Amino acid sequence: MARSRALLTFAAAIVLAACASGTPTSAPTVAPSITASPTTPPTAAPPTADLEHPVGIIAIGHSALTGEGTAGPIEPNLAASWATGTLESVISLYLRMVVALPATEGHVSNQAAGGASASTLVAQARRALAVVPAPALVVIDTIDNDIQCDASNVEQVSKWIADALAYVHQASPNSQILVVDQAGRPSVDFVKSVVAKFPGTKSSIFTWSDPCSFYDAKGNLDETAFAMLTAAIDRYEDAQFRACRLVPNCHDDGGVRRAYVDTIENFSPDVAHFNARGQAAQAELLWPVVKGILGL
Repeated sequence: MARSRALLTFAAAIVLAACASGTPTSAPTVAPSITASPTTPPTAAPPTADLEHPVGIIAIGHSALTGEGTAGPIEPNLAASWATGTLESVISLYLRMVVALPATEGHVSNQAAGGASASTLVAQARRALAVVPAPALVVIDTIDNDIQCDASNVEQVSKWIADALAYVHQASPNSQILVVDQAGRPSVDFVKSVVAKFPGTKSSIFTWSDPCSFYDAKGNLDETAFAMLTAAIDRYEDAQFRACRLVPNCHDDGGVRRAYVDTIENFSPDVAHFNARGQAAQAELLWPVVKGILGL
């Protein structure tokens, strides 16, 4: 795995060969530039916040937000991010907001980072809010790298998320916050089909050292592991949902990401991330949720 075993649950789909990328049938005509990198804090003086009139979008979390999977191995590519990117082949939430809310243009910051734990969310939020101090929308995609098979750290992860939500709300109380679920759930049939096509994935990708391993040491498929890992993911997301409910203007995605069923064509050669087609699919999936949150 490129980052952690938990990335396997990112739609529970793996592909070793390069996947075709798709282009949506329509695209915004505006393609403004992203204003911040995921790891480098802004050097310019931060703009003055108009807390009564939030504008723009920020994103914090892990590599699912950075466009990783659309460039070189383990390489962020913010232009392709489904949340904040500028590629017309993806039509990110940002570009859609620019069309629906033209004042959004240029008010964007993505401080997500590959391999990031939920423990880094507050620091990421601080950097993002230094660039866009009163965003209309805050996107948070986290948990993945913190997943443990027994969910023994779920309370700690929940606290990290709660701290980040509280920080964002206190800094910009009129911002709408969207906390998304994992994309999809582990699938026995899908894993079988991938291993049938790419036999090496059985040992290199789908086998590890805890009870959630899809294959045991002898190479036998353990279907109970899928249920165990799904239950663990559900525990983290339930805790995330409870934390969100305690914060004004915080929303989950209504289960659309949990219900997402992936295809090989949406994955990149790095075996863990969406390609441009997959990024576009995520933006399309979540845009109706964002429209509802923003009242568009």
